[in-house]
Amino acid sequence: MTSSLIPALAVTAAVSGTPPTPVTDGEHGDLLRALAAVPDPRDPRGVRYPLCALLAAAVCAVLAGASSFAAISDWLHDLDEHAKTRLGFHRGIPAGRRCGGC
Repeated sequence: MTSSLIPALAVTAAVSGTPPTPVTDGEHGDLLRALAAVPDPRDPRGVRYPLCALLAAAVCAVLAGASSFAAISDWLHDLDEHAKTRLGFHRGIPAGRRCGGC
């Protein structure tokens, strides 16, 4: 068993002919409100990015098919500035290691 729970969280949806329904602003807010309730165990002196934004990026990337931490980082780096801001990254995003061809 691997130490990563990402494969256990990956959701595989049945392939259908209809495109997915866009996420509404209300649904977007619900996810961020739920993630904001998670206590942050980090020492405030070392915090560079909000925990809520990091968790939101991980959830969205895994739902989009990311299956590793490198894939989550790649997914986040591929977003446009508006999407990064909506997730809660107002002053840049974590550097992470770019995977290249993973």
